[in-house]
Amino acid sequence: MDTKTQRWSIRVTPAEDTVVRRVLADAGMSLNEYVVSHAVAAAIDDLADRRVFALSSEAWDELHQILDRPPAPKPRIAALLAEPSVLDAE
Repeated sequence: MDTKTQRWSIRVTPAEDTVVRRVLADAGMSLNEYVVSHAVAAAIDDLADRRVFALSSEAWDELHQILDRPPAPKPRIAALLAEPSVLDAE
């Protein structure tokens, strides 16, 4: 486990503080745990949305051709989906 050596200092409104502290009481988390875990999760999501896939025009055309093809039949999946589900059982 990494040693925590960095420090954040943030300011919030009284209303923001009240809402977060209400969640902390229910979650049994410290303010530090809550803020860091949620900030890191949001940052990971934001970074994932910023990924860029650069393709040559030929590769782009090939991708479009693949995506435009009709789906291939999958008999094993069709058979599986035709069977009764455990959720259908009474």
